Amino acid sequence: MGPLDLVRHPLIFTGITVPEFVRWYVFDQPSKILKAYFAYLRAFVEIFSFSFLVRTLFSPWRQIVEEKTERGFNLQKWAMRVSFNMVSRTIGFLFHVITLFMGIVFVTSLTVCFATFYMLWLSFPVLFWIGISFIASSAF
Repeated sequence: MGPLDLVRHPLIFTGITVPEFVRWYVFDQPSKILKAYFAYLRAFVEIFSFSFLVRTLFSPWRQIVEEKTERGFNLQKWAMRVSFNMVSRTIGFLFHVITLFMGIVFVTSLTVCFATFYMLWLSFPVLFWIGISFIASSAF
């Protein structure tokens, strides 16, 4: 191997050939990027537990409820019990809605970031050659 081989194939010292690099850049790495995205997405969906939050949307906050302990009917105690339970359900609803909103924001931002990264990864060779041609045309 002489200096002429280096001019013909600059990646010869690393042991990487051009077809191997193209296969890695176009097929292997994009699939790894998508696998990483789906792993993060699965983790976010599990952390925020969207199905549980929707199922328990109107549940009382931390299951704190006032139950009837006495026999008979007392209008004042009934109104106090109903109002306390409604406040507990309202607080639970607000926390569930805020958590759902935060989860949707996190999943959306994750999707936008990964889509941007994926598109930049795939379009980098074209952008690289456009940049090189722009530099070459402005230099000469």
